[in-house]
Amino acid sequence: MLLVLALVKGAMLTGRIQKGGKNPFMLHGRAGIFLFAILLGTFFYGLWIRLLHDEPLLRSVHGWLGLVIVTIAALQVLPSVTAKERTKLRPMHRLLGYSLAPLIVIEAVWGLYMGVTDGGKSLVLVHSLSGGLAVLCLTWIAVEMLYLKGEGIARARIASYLASFFLIAGCWIAGGYNYRTAYGAEVRPVILAGPTPWAHIIVMEAKEHIFVFLPIIAIALSITLATLDGEALLKNPKSRRALAVVAFLALFIVLITFLMGAIISNAGKAGLEV
Repeated sequence: MLLVLALVKGAMLTGRIQKGGKNPFMLHGRAGIFLFAILLGTFFYGLWIRLLHDEPLLRSVHGWLGLVIVTIAALQVLPSVTAKERTKLRPMHRLLGYSLAPLIVIEAVWGLYMGVTDGGKSLVLVHSLSGGLAVLCLTWIAVEMLYLKGEGIARARIASYLASFFLIAGCWIAGGYNYRTAYGAEVRPVILAGPTPWAHIIVMEAKEHIFVFLPIIAIALSITLATLDGEALLKNPKSRRALAVVAFLALFIVLITFLMGAIISNAGKAGLEV
């Protein structure tokens, strides 16, 4: 939420989207500082956990990516707070800010993946990362529609194409293949024999039916954005709100299925420990 707030208010300050709300500069700055504090705190907490378990520091890609993110966030916040003349910093500030968004999403998804699967299945990671990046793209579409300016239509179209790709290739194809192979043969029997069989009987059965709609919604959103006249869309707030609602609907479904996937993976992990 802090990441989205910082990006949205920053885009308002640069004129990429229409201004909304009060004092975007103050909100952008505060969101950036709080986000940096959380990133720094979680990074050092991870190092502390490693030390408690007598494990080598930064031995994984996840750890090194965390260090990269904290470094970028520091380069983002500290010069902006200390420098009196910020004009020369703006291009680099903007570049670093936009690069943080996918990196933080990847890092968060990767951390959850390792927490519930012990890092054993690369196809599950591809499936999860695709969902996380789709969330970013769908949020991007919703923001553009809510605060639309002329060039925002092209950006929303690009975001819709990316969302469709991630949801079809990563969520539908990779997830479906994993379900038909590894999950059905290895994970499902373990869950059914473990302490939480409802994770398959209820959660997985629900997820199977819910996630079918995701690529369909994403493709419909892409087709709509590709075919609608840009000038007409700019003048029609009802159409923009409708597209934002569809993007939020897809976003909500991704988050729900993401939570379901975490429950299912954790149930498989618990079943192996019995």
